[in-house]
Amino acid sequence: MEEQLKNLLYHGLGVVAITKEKVERAVEELVNKGKMTKEEGQKFYEELKAESGKAGHEFKDNLKESFRSFLENSGIPSREEFEALKKRVEALENASEANSAS
Repeated sequence: MEEQLKNLLYHGLGVVAITKEKVERAVEELVNKGKMTKEEGQKFYEELKAESGKAGHEFKDNLKESFRSFLENSGIPSREEFEALKKRVEALENASEANSAS
């Protein structure tokens, strides 16, 4: 199958957004129209599946990084900072209670 057709389908179908059923129907239609052989269709389907998995992982990683960056820049304390502050407050409360009891 020609590389241009692959690229057109990758971009045109929106690799991440398409469902398995839609891909299978599209490949089956191309096979039925004689645009590719059954073997080419299966190979293309496997490539598309791999690309969509890769794109999904990249999207997830980018989303995580964007969220992490947002939190860092928002002034919201990290879990570690929160836990350290919690321990510090508990220590101050304990010290205050000990001083009050004396």
